[in-house]
Amino acid sequence: MFKNVTEYLEELEKNKDDKPDQVRDGIEIYLGLWRRALEKGMVQPSDEISDALSTIEEKGGLYKVAED
Repeated sequence: MFKNVTEYLEELEKNKDDKPDQVRDGIEIYLGLWRRALEKGMVQPSDEISDALSTIEEKGGLYKVAED
């Protein structure tokens, strides 16, 4: 089943509470980077996650996209 960006991030958000503190903190950072990429319009909430990841990779990765 293919997921879009919104579904992917919602699933991560929902499941993070079951994780150890360090993993939960890492997921929070990861979610924040995705949110910034969305805010900047680098990807769209309706984009299929594999397409969004390809776009992000082409732009230099999630950290670069979120920070630029």
